[in-house]
Amino acid sequence: MTPPLPFRLAAVLLTWAPVVAFGQDSNWWLLRGADSTGFVPAERLELIEPLDDGDFWQRAAHNHLLDFSDTDRTQNLIVVDPVVQAYVGSIRTADADGNPQTRSWWDNIRGARFQGIIDGKWHVGGELLERQGLAEPLLGFWATDCRIPGWGRAKLGKDGGYNTVDEAYFDVMFTRGWVGRQSRTWGWDAGVDALHIGTGRASAFLSRHAVPAPYLRVTHRRAQHLTSLWSSRWMSTRRGSIGETAEALLERSRAIFLTHEQHIGSHFVVQGVYNFSWEVTRQEAAGGWETLGFEEGELYSPTRHVAGLDVQFHQRIASACITAYAQQSLTWIGSTQSVAPLTQVTGLKATGNRWMARTEWTKRDPGHCRNCHTIADGSFGPIQTELSNAGINLHSLWSESLRAETRMRVHQRWMLNAAAEHTDLATTWHADVMFELQPTWPLRLWMGIGQCSPQLLDAPFESYTRLRLGLHAGVLNWD
Repeated sequence: MTPPLPFRLAAVLLTWAPVVAFGQDSNWWLLRGADSTGFVPAERLELIEPLDDGDFWQRAAHNHLLDFSDTDRTQNLIVVDPVVQAYVGSIRTADADGNPQTRSWWDNIRGARFQGIIDGKWHVGGELLERQGLAEPLLGFWATDCRIPGWGRAKLGKDGGYNTVDEAYFDVMFTRGWVGRQSRTWGWDAGVDALHIGTGRASAFLSRHAVPAPYLRVTHRRAQHLTSLWSSRWMSTRRGSIGETAEALLERSRAIFLTHEQHIGSHFVVQGVYNFSWEVTRQEAAGGWETLGFEEGELYSPTRHVAGLDVQFHQRIASACITAYAQQSLTWIGSTQSVAPLTQVTGLKATGNRWMARTEWTKRDPGHCRNCHTIADGSFGPIQTELSNAGINLHSLWSESLRAETRMRVHQRWMLNAAAEHTDLATTWHADVMFELQPTWPLRLWMGIGQCSPQLLDAPFESYTRLRLGLHAGVLNWD
């Protein structure tokens, strides 16, 4: 997949323009803390010290929306903030004769996020959101299949229709939450969340853009290494047999992850990852599988082994932090008794106090398929566990993607956000200007422009340009 020349030039510009323009470091836009290997600790967000001086408006412009903490804030800290997104926009396309056509679109999210420390030891947090919208065509591609990336299964349509890619009305809920405790070396946490492995936007093992899933995790930390073991459960889009309920339950998979990261000197980080998963619903073996240890009609549980490495190089240049990273995952194909490549991620990221820039390439190999692995006679062999949760791939949204993005604060309250991406479905770009009203939630007004051009001749939508204007406060996968 070779991106067009304008896209490649835009990628270079988006990546390195802020490197030239700014020179401090910190990640002001992150809403959830994570280390360079993607490990998400029990304490997800920074709790802001309250501003007690000043008038009502000064305090409102700085503090959490609700603060139920102790007076001395040493043992019990509980804060609640709103999560809001509301925008309207227009989409401009052309009909078969080249005449311009314009239609409106909108999206809204509302909910709340809470986080706290109980008795000085226990970390808790979570959020509950609801979202409805009339999707732009690229999001409509997902919505018409009743799934929203980063959110999960969605309802489609309402009275009067809106059930096509061009006009997809969707309704989806989102929840995540956790509780945990961390000592000097040992820690544990449990909850429902989309965990992440690696420093990239995508992951060769598990991505935060996947759908939140239940988990239980134990960790052990030393100065130069971190080991974590956790179990999780994924949900498919396939219905099982009808039981006592009117609607059949969705089939489930269970998974175990083991990761170990090791710091080598001051520049290199190497992380090994192993994942074993199995589907709860048993399948029936076909004939001709005797060489694999199956008898015809025998029931078996589909399984999958995934292993690989995450390698990072960190370097400070002036006041910028540069990270080069690469991931490779492999899977064991039981039907062929062989190892096959699964997902590759390669990227370069630079951060400063007022900016971030990243270029990343991701590719998913055919080994992701669930039931297409052949055996010696050419027939399909045993099923492998599906690497998805609620219809969203656990590694990357696209089979192949090249993405460049940048974010920068050009003034105390003014920010710019831009990205361009070339995938197996479409080439897109967008640029947004944001004005920050409240930094703690954070609450921002923004407006943006973008374009989407499909790459396939039989793509489900035409090229379009989009404009939007809205309000945004603390949504993790907001765009």
